[in-house]
Amino acid sequence: MIRHTLRALCAATLVIAPLALTATPAHAETSCRVNGVPVTGQSIIGTPGADYITCGSVASGDLVRGEGGADYIVVTGTVTGAVRGNTGGDHIRVDGAVALGGEVHGGDGNDFLLVGTNAGSVDGGTGVNYCRVGSGKPPVNCGP
Repeated sequence: MIRHTLRALCAATLVIAPLALTATPAHAETSCRVNGVPVTGQSIIGTPGADYITCGSVASGDLVRGEGGADYIVVTGTVTGAVRGNTGGDHIRVDGAVALGGEVHGGDGNDFLLVGTNAGSVDGGTGVNYCRVGSGKPPVNCGP
């Protein structure tokens, strides 16, 4: 009886173990809305003109970039990847946090950056930039 129970447990382990290995999720992709259109991927890129981009969070290794124009980018969660305004006077707001290894960069132009908590990098870029960080590491390349 014990021998049959052990055989059944061993057989079940051989079936369940490969299922557990294949259930490991791949890289989490960032989900955003660009000018009202849902976009998911590792690179969320705006248009050459002004864009309105909203994201829940930005995953590690992922990029959200506004391109040209005066872009408005809002992240309500955590940035572990990169958010870049690129060229133009951009408005970037991170309601959550920029995690260690994460970055927010205004790019070229007069930008406005507002971040809740910063453990990563907040950089206004070139131009006359206004940056505010609620707590954590101070921003760089920003005016008073």
